[in-house]
Formats: sequence, C-alpha cells, structure tokens
Amino acid sequence: MQDDPIEYDERFALGTSANGAECAIERTWLLLPTGRVVAMDPLGGRHDDLPAPFVQVVPAGRYRVDLLVMDGLIAAARLCIRDESAASWEQALPGHLRDGGDAEVAGYDVNAGTGCFTDEQTFRRLSEESGSGWQLTLLEDLAWMRDGPTVIPRSEVDGSSGDEGDENVLVAFPSGEGDGTYRTWVGRTRGGEITCFVTDFLLHDA
Repeated sequence: MQDDPIEYDERFALGTSANGAECAIERTWLLLPTGRVVAMDPLGGRHDDLPAPFVQVVPAGRYRVDLLVMDGLIAAARLCIRDESAASWEQALPGHLRDGGDAEVAGYDVNAGTGCFTDEQTFRRLSEESGSGWQLTLLEDLAWMRDGPTVIPRSEVDGSSGDEGDENVLVAFPSGEGDGTYRTWVGRTRGGEITCFVTDFLLHDA
C-alpha cells in the first residue's frame, strides 16, 4: 500500500485479502465536531504535546469507520467521508508538514499497539482531563476486543447526555501486528472531493 493504496480500497469493497481469503469488516461511527481529523496512537504518546490534525479538512459531521480484519489482525482502518471509490490518492499530512518537513516519513508512531481516528477538538479536551481514566477504558476494551474497535462516547468528553452523548468521538483499534510507524492516505474523487482516510498497517501479504 505504500505505493498503491488503492489495493486496500479494493479489499474493503471485495472483502478478500491478497491471497483470496475472506476478510471481515468491523464497522462503527465517529463524530467529527470540527472536521479536523487526527490519526495517532492514543495510548503511547505525551498528551502535553498535542498531535497536529491533517491539512486535509472535511465538513463537521458523523462518519463511518471501517476496519479490515485479516486473520484476526487489523490490516487497515478507513474513515469514510463519501461512499464513492477513490480516483486518486495522496498522503494525509499533519499541519506541521504543510510548509516543509519530510513527507517521506509522514505517519504516526505507535508505541502501545493502538491506532485511532478522532477530531482535534476531542483530543484537546481529553488531554486536558486530569488522570487517565479514558486511557484505562481503551486498554481494558482492547484487551478483549482484539479484532474490533473500541470507542469513547461524547458524554465522557463534554458531559452530554441522551442520544447526543452516545455519539463516538474517538474510535481506537489494534494496529496490525503492533508497534511501528504507519501512514494515512486520503482518497479523492475525480472532482477532488475527499472520499476517505485510510491508515495502512502494512499487512500486505495477508
């Protein structure tokens, strides 16, 4: 996928791996209050050093998250913005690479075997919380849900209740075979609209 991310786009659509074996698709939903997407390891970094959101911004809203599961491991995670196939791909670049930086090494470092999608506003609010209760919740959920997502609902971030409080504002998942550096790609339609963000966990031969 490093050179041709459309390969995973086709796997999501067909539900088969490179060797023809069937894949499972796990799905959930994510609320993006600002549309400024963050992909990162939510457990392995310092939360006084906030991650930069991607320069590719989407409208605020509720979007589907698909996890491609191969042999019990998550091979890729996709944040779906539009239900259309991608005609072209580009790297999802954090803001600090907008005017410089090494795009060849763009990606996020995983030190706790976990990746996620969230919104810049959500993670900023989580980082301001005292203690790490939300991190412990993710760890506990991931311990028994190794091939699926675990989430943080909106109510845990801003105290909202009812249907609004049930919205997922962070979706976390195991990162392939574990720690490493993983790129996220942005798919676009022929007209240039963003269709999805896909994080590749490098299980190319599965």
